[in-house]
Amino acid sequence: MALRGTWGAAKSTAMALHSLVTTRFPQDAIEIIGFASTAQVLRPETLAELSVDTLQGTNLQHGLMLARRFLARHHDAEPVILVVTDGEPTAHLEDDGSPYFCWPPMPETIAKTVAEVERVARSGATMNVFALDPEPALVHFVQDITQRAGGRVFLPDGDRLGEYVVADYLRTRRGRRSR
Repeated sequence: MALRGTWGAAKSTAMALHSLVTTRFPQDAIEIIGFASTAQVLRPETLAELSVDTLQGTNLQHGLMLARRFLARHHDAEPVILVVTDGEPTAHLEDDGSPYFCWPPMPETIAKTVAEVERVARSGATMNVFALDPEPALVHFVQDITQRAGGRVFLPDGDRLGEYVVADYLRTRRGRRSR
């Protein structure tokens, strides 16, 4: 996200969403996961101090693996994954767990990421993606994966990312109450 200047918007959006959920909807469960060459759970108390990751990569596969594990621990929750990304997957985990990076994206990285998206879909989770770059290859990729996972694609500019994410979260909550 440093490359496209969207890091600040993504970070402030994550902090705002976490604050909204924990203060206004404490019965909901939320976990923030960051992903570069690998993915990691980001603790809310350190999120504000977090600097842009200098590691290369967009390892969405690993991020979705961690998200599925979180959802499995909260099986009574409405399973929704919100993905904010500015690029196609360029990293994946090898069978031994080590990260592999390649630009441009290689077919193996795309295949491993799509396989993880399909696991997300089979788990019953909806995945909505906020793509911060209108580059056609990224838009095509996120349209494909959201279709597989029953989600939606949003193409906000960085200045409106928080507005889009919060509105989508609140829309999803309203949908749950009306069932």
